[in-house]
Amino acid sequence: MARVIDFCLCRAKKQDFFLFKHKNLFASFVFFLEVESLDGSYITIRRSVEAASKLSIVSHDAPWQDYSDAISSDWDHENAPFDSGKQILDGLLKLTAVKPWDFRVPVGYALRTQNDFQDVFQLSKHRGKHRDWKPYIAHILGFDARLVKAGYDLEERIGKLKQSIAILQLELGGARVELDQVRGLIELKQQEVNSLDESVRQFDFAIQDASVNTTLVEDLDQKISALNVLRYSLSRTRKRLVDSLHAENIQFRPQAAKKLFEEAGVLFPDHVVKEFDDLVRFNKEISEERTEYLKAELAVTNESLSRVAMQLSSLNQKRQSELQFLSDTESVSKYRELNERLVELKNELASLERQRDALLGIRDKVKKLKDLKRDREDQVESLQAEIDQHGGDDEGRYSKVRKALAGFCQRFLGHKALITTRLNGEGNIEFHAEFLDSSDHPTSEDDGKSYKQALCAAYDLAIAHVLLSEDFLRFVYHDGLLEGMDDRVKLNMIQVLRELSDQGIQQILTVIDSDLPLTVDGEKFVFDSDEVILTLHDEGASGRLFKMPTW
Repeated sequence: MARVIDFCLCRAKKQDFFLFKHKNLFASFVFFLEVESLDGSYITIRRSVEAASKLSIVSHDAPWQDYSDAISSDWDHENAPFDSGKQILDGLLKLTAVKPWDFRVPVGYALRTQNDFQDVFQLSKHRGKHRDWKPYIAHILGFDARLVKAGYDLEERIGKLKQSIAILQLELGGARVELDQVRGLIELKQQEVNSLDESVRQFDFAIQDASVNTTLVEDLDQKISALNVLRYSLSRTRKRLVDSLHAENIQFRPQAAKKLFEEAGVLFPDHVVKEFDDLVRFNKEISEERTEYLKAELAVTNESLSRVAMQLSSLNQKRQSELQFLSDTESVSKYRELNERLVELKNELASLERQRDALLGIRDKVKKLKDLKRDREDQVESLQAEIDQHGGDDEGRYSKVRKALAGFCQRFLGHKALITTRLNGEGNIEFHAEFLDSSDHPTSEDDGKSYKQALCAAYDLAIAHVLLSEDFLRFVYHDGLLEGMDDRVKLNMIQVLRELSDQGIQQILTVIDSDLPLTVDGEKFVFDSDEVILTLHDEGASGRLFKMPTW
C-alpha cells in the first residue's frame, strides 16, 4: 500500500518496482489518489502502469470524488509529462516548509516501510552519499542547510583538486624539480633544437638542390646513350670522309717506277710514261671539286663531334655526381641521424614543457586548494556555531523536536530518548537519536528492531507535530509498527497516534491480526470501525489488496 501511494505521488519509474517487475499482471491497472491540500481543497492524481510517464491532475473542492470515468475536459492537466506533472503537483501542494526541496523528499520520510526502520534519519533509499539527505534533515531540524550543503560542495571541490594535483604530479614522473630549473632547461633545450633544426634544413636543401633521385639518373642515362649513338654515327661519317680524302692522294710515282724497271732490265718506253702522267693529271682535275665537298662535310662532322663530346662530358660529370651522392651512405646516414636526434630533442623539449605546465598547474591548484581549505575551515566553524546556537535555543525548532521525540519515547516505552547533533572528524554534520538510561547515559536498546522502530516513529511524529503550524505534510505511514512490541507498548503507541490524529496528523498504520495487543482486561484490542479503512485476509484472492493470486 505504501508503494502504491508512493507511485501515485510521482515515484520515479524503476524496473525493480513491483508494478513494473510484474507488468504482465499490472499493465491494465490505473491508480487514483485523492489528497487534501493545506488550504482545504482537494487534488486527484491519476497514474497508470502502462503510461507511467504521464500524469493527470485535477483540483476540486469536495472530497471523495470518483474520476475513474472522467473525460478529457474534466482534468486540469491530462497526461502531462512526468517531470512537468511533478512540478504542477508540487505547486499545488505548496509545502513551503521544505523548500528548496520538492514534496518528494518529505514523502519519503512520511512513508516508512519495513526497510526504513533501520535508521532514524537515513532511509533505505539514501544508502548512498550523505549529501543527498543530511542537508534536508538539517533543514527540517531548524539548521541552515546551506551550510551543510556547502561543506559537501567544498569537500567535493577539494577532492577534485587533489585528484587534479595527483594527475599533474604523474606528469613529473615522481621527479623533484623546481619550476625555475625546468624553465632554464627549456631555454637550453630550445637552443639545441633550433641549432639542429637549422642544420637539418640546410642538409635537406643540399639534397634537394642535388636533385637526388633515381628518376633523374635514369633520365641522364637515356640522354647519354642517345648522344653516344650520335657520336658513333658521326665518327663513322668522319672516318669515311677521311678515307675518301686519302684516296684522292695518288701514290703512284712514274720516275720511281721507271728506275725500278731499269734495274730489272726492262725497258720502260717514254710514251708509256707520258700517257701515265696525263692520266694522273686528268684524275686530279676530276676529283678536285669532289675533294672540296668532302673537306666541307668533314668540317661540319668534326664540329658536331666536338659539340657532342662536350655534351657527353657535361652529362657524364652530372651523372657521376648524382651517382656518387646516391651511393654515399655516410651522407644519408648522417641526415637520418640528424633527423632522429632532432626528434629526440623535440620530445625532450616537449617533456620539459609538460613538466613546466604541470608545475604551473600544481602551483595554481595548490593555491586554490589552500583557499578552499580555508573556506572549509570557515564553513566548519560556522556550522559548529549554528549547532551551538540552535542547541541552546529552547524555543527553536531543533529544541522542540528534541522535546517532542523525548516525550513520545517516554510515553511509548517509559524510556528517555535524545537527539544529538555534532560534527564528525571530517567536519560534516552527524545526527544521532538514542535511548538513555536513568543516569542519562546512552544505551544500546535502540539496536533492537522493535526499539529502533519506536525511535523512528517517534522522530516522524515529532517532526509532524512540531511543523503543524507550518506548510508541511500532515500524514505519516508506518508499516507494521506494532510488530514485536510488548502489549503495553502497543497500547501506548495507539493512544499517542489517536491524540496526534485529533491534532490533524493523519495516521496510516498497517498491522496483522496477531500483532493486535491485549487490553488491561485481557481482551483483544479492536480498532474503532471508523479507524479501519481496509481489512485484508489470505482466504482467497478476494481478501488480497489487488484481488488476484499471489505472485
